[in-house]
This record gives sequence, C-alpha cells and structure tokens, in this order.
Amino acid sequence: MYTLPHSLHDHVRTAALRVMEGGRHLTDEIAWILREVDANEIRAKAVRDHLYRMVRSGDLDPAVDVEATSLHMPDWLRLRCERSLGERLQAFLDASALDAPVFLRVNTLQATMEQCIETLAPFDVTQISEETLRADRPYGLFRSEAFAAGWFEQQDITSQRVVRSMNVIPGQRVYDACAGVGGKALHIAALMQNKGRIVALDVVESKLLELKRRARRAGATIIEPRHITSTKTVKRLADSADRVLIDVPCSGTGVLRRNPDITWHLTEDQLDELVQQQADILRRNARTCKPGGMVVYATCSVLREEGADQIERFIAENNEFTVTNSWSTLPGEDEGDGFYVAVLTRSTPS
Repeated sequence: MYTLPHSLHDHVRTAALRVMEGGRHLTDEIAWILREVDANEIRAKAVRDHLYRMVRSGDLDPAVDVEATSLHMPDWLRLRCERSLGERLQAFLDASALDAPVFLRVNTLQATMEQCIETLAPFDVTQISEETLRADRPYGLFRSEAFAAGWFEQQDITSQRVVRSMNVIPGQRVYDACAGVGGKALHIAALMQNKGRIVALDVVESKLLELKRRARRAGATIIEPRHITSTKTVKRLADSADRVLIDVPCSGTGVLRRNPDITWHLTEDQLDELVQQQADILRRNARTCKPGGMVVYATCSVLREEGADQIERFIAENNEFTVTNSWSTLPGEDEGDGFYVAVLTRSTPS
C-alpha cells in the first residue's frame, strides 16, 4: 500500500476540512489536489484513498491506514436508516464505508464488447455482463481515446439495472423526467438502437447542456433535452409516453461509498423537503404516461420514506396505476449501489 508523502499531508487535510466544514464536494477537492501536485497513478490513488478515508471517518490524521475506516453519520440520519433497515443497518454501514467498483457500460451505438475488452486491457477490465465491464485500474481511463470516441460510459451496475427495468424497445416515445447529465438517457438510447424519441427533462439547464455534449460523443441522436421552465412544460406531455423514468432527487444514502460527503452536508430539514419534492415529481410526471404505458420510479436511497412509502401513497391516490414489480438493493449487493425501484403500469380506460 502506498504511503501518502508528508508533502501532501497539508493538502489532503485542508481538502478534508473544506469538505466536512465548508460544504465542498469531495470530487472537486481531489481534482484540486491533483492539479496542485505532480500526479501519477500511484500518487493519485494515495490522495484519493486517504481523502475518502478522512471524510468517511472524520479522522484528519493523514498517517492513519486507509483501510482502518468507519463511517461518519449524524445521529438523526443513523436513526432514519435504522427505522428503514432494522437488522440490516450494520451491513449497510459496513458496506457504505468501502470503496465502490468502477463499472463501465459499453456503448453499443459506437463499439462492441470485444473492442472495449481489447482496447481497455491496460485498465484491467473484466466483463461482468453482456454490456458491463469493471475497471480495476481506472487511472487515466477518461483520457483514453476509447472514451473520447464514445465507446463506453461510467455507470454503476445497479443503475444499469434500473434502465433495463423499463423494458424499452426501438421506436417508443420515452420521457426521462429528471435526466440530469443524461447517464440513464444515454443507456436508454443504446437499448432503443437510436430508434424512437427520448425527451430528457430537467430543471437545471446546465445539466442539459452537459447531456447534449455527452450525447454527441455517444452518438445518441434520439435524445431531445428539454428545460423545465414551469409546470406547463410537463403538463403539455400528458398521456403521450410509452415509458416514463422518474429517477428522483434523493438523499443519496444508497451511494455513500462514492459520495461520503453526503453525511456531512445533508440536513434533516433537507431530507424532509426532498420527500415532499419526490411526491410532487412522481404525481406530475406519472401523468405523462399514456394508458397502457409504464412508469419506472427510482431512487438511490435506502430510506423507506423515499422509496416504498412514496409508491404506497401514490397508488392509494391514483388507482389507474398498478405496481407490477419492485425491488431494492443495499450498497455492495452484486457490487452495485443501493436503490429502490418500482415499475408501474397505467391501465387502459374500459
């Protein structure tokens, strides 16, 4: 294991404090350090491992073994997790204190699995499924020619399962209600073989601009980014989609392996606001599904109030929708992130 040089101790300690007390994002701080120093693969890994360990545990000693880690969590959030998980709480905490693997989705619009395996061999890739690779030496991966050519995207294996739950087919009209920078929309486009139409919606215009850039690189030509400027943007789409993905903003408790800074930034009031926001997003966007179509509700959270409770309330108030399938995972199950997913169908009027 590589020991962090003393010359980097102050950089890493300063970065950890800015994350824990200043509200900075962990990935931004890692990027700052690597710009400040002469980075190579070993040094970059040391910086990342030690900074993640500090933020996870709250221990600011850079000399502590990066494997000796625990998970910082405020009491109120631990209690919420315990209410949702019961006897599974400790397994969740233990898994969330570990690193998440780097999963890649082969973009079948631009490349084959065989091409990616051969080209990405220096990054120690292993095929996990027909469209998924795990990269065990990811340093420099996103500066590779294969990435620039749109051959693959980084996407968690459970996130990929969310998209496959939609059962999309070429030629359909699909809405991604909270598209963000487009990770799932790009996957949908590949599964649809660039045939049909995907309307990617978001309230943050800068995210949609990044989605456009990613779509160009991926060769995904059927995605139409659409900025939500008022409630009318969604209302105009009523009863028109074959499939609707509602991947709501959430606490992120299912992705603490990747984003341990969440436990320092999230407040109880913010979580309660998110729960209300999720209910509103689900209610408004489910109406864009046409009768006979399908809605997939997803959240990368392990909390019942963001998952099963939302669906139970929605179904009780909207009897034309039926849950045909639901599933959930904890972080680390199948090596993926924690998610709750419900697949709903909208009945056809008799």
